[in-house]
Amino acid sequence: MTLPASHPMSFSRGEISVLIMPHMANILGDLFGGNLMALVDQAAAIAAIRHAGGRVVTASIHKVDFRERIPIGSLVTCRSTVDFVGKSSMDITVEVYCETPSTGERKHANTAHLVFVAIDEKGKPVTVPRLIPATAEEHERYAAAERYRQEHAKK
Repeated sequence: MTLPASHPMSFSRGEISVLIMPHMANILGDLFGGNLMALVDQAAAIAAIRHAGGRVVTASIHKVDFRERIPIGSLVTCRSTVDFVGKSSMDITVEVYCETPSTGERKHANTAHLVFVAIDEKGKPVTVPRLIPATAEEHERYAAAERYRQEHAKK
């Protein structure tokens, strides 16, 4: 199968939703940070796999902002977007939303930034399609991810 040379940003979006159960909680009755990280990694992988059209691995988790507690019984939705691509790498943002089912109240609970790399069956990096931002928001995300990458490449 031959991959297209480019994809619009909207092509690769991912989303997962999970009900937070007691076995996923810390001693305070909130979602354990490690379980949240696993959900974030899975959501990011969805966007990366869609964009790359195949195997990917997590290269790094640049930043995670824990903004809100996520109690047992919450519905959690993780939305992922590919914001920038290099030759084989993809910068991905995951936004986490927490919903209280009984009230419908929804909060932006967390944000994470990750980098994935597309690989072949031998684990070697492969080229990914270019990324095409279309909307003003997408152009802004693309530019922000490019600046972040340039700033951190110097360190």
